[in-house]
Amino acid sequence: MTLSRTKLISKWALTAFLASGLISTGLSANEQANAHASIHAQLAKKKQSELTAKEIMILNEASRKSVTEYSTLQMKLTNAKGQERNRVLELRIDDSNIIARKTYVEFVEPSSIKGTRILTLEKESAEEDADRWIFLPALRKTRRIAASDIGESFVGTEFTYEDMEIADGVVGSANHSYKILREEEATDALGVVKPTWVIEALPVTQKRIEESSYSKRIIWVEKDYFTAIKEEYYDKKGEHMKTRTSADVTKFYGQNNKEVWRPNRIEMIDHMTHNKTLIIFDQQIDKPISDRVFTKRFLKTGL
Repeated sequence: MTLSRTKLISKWALTAFLASGLISTGLSANEQANAHASIHAQLAKKKQSELTAKEIMILNEASRKSVTEYSTLQMKLTNAKGQERNRVLELRIDDSNIIARKTYVEFVEPSSIKGTRILTLEKESAEEDADRWIFLPALRKTRRIAASDIGESFVGTEFTYEDMEIADGVVGSANHSYKILREEEATDALGVVKPTWVIEALPVTQKRIEESSYSKRIIWVEKDYFTAIKEEYYDKKGEHMKTRTSADVTKFYGQNNKEVWRPNRIEMIDHMTHNKTLIIFDQQIDKPISDRVFTKRFLKTGL
């Protein structure tokens, strides 16, 4: 599908977009931003009772989307015996091309993992694999992370590389089907009760079915800010594999005073190993970040 090069998308174009799940990669970054802004604005005008599951997931992306993100993350890894390990990492994200995110991660503590750096360059098309590289300081080498490895642990945590990407936004939603299972009140990780939609996400493209570690995900999206406060992951056999919870949802102000809603606390629990990873965010949005951060050359030098 190709959308006309206009700053506003017609009602017909919105319908066609939602059917296809893609915005034309022929549009410039500015035109893509205008297209997305129009889609999000039109969806935001709909009554909650009229929203489809896919539209809810697109608004979930819109509610937390900024141009850039500049964050320090505190990680606590706890094994089944209760033993803890702590890590600190720096995160930089560039979403200036709204459908092709760039992500840079650098571990700064402890010394055993300090200097490990990961670069991910997502593509504009859901049919294309993201480019991913990891720099290993002990070897002074950069290794490419293959698409077939997205189910691997993200540097020893309960998150995988797949978990670290946006699966359900404008691009990722082309790889999934969505269904509202029910509406219910749910309690977030800090004990706050919120009204939610409970949505089932299934991979539908052959590529995603083959590459993903999951047969389905169940997502609790709260109705106030469209934040996903809980997500259950099921393996290929249909077994409940992991649960992610989010809490301390905070309002930030981005470019043009745009309201952005982000959780400051995310935890992933692996029900197979009984290990868990807790992440606490100290985040800033829409702070300028140099383009050179998102290059293979920068992987070798770091922040």
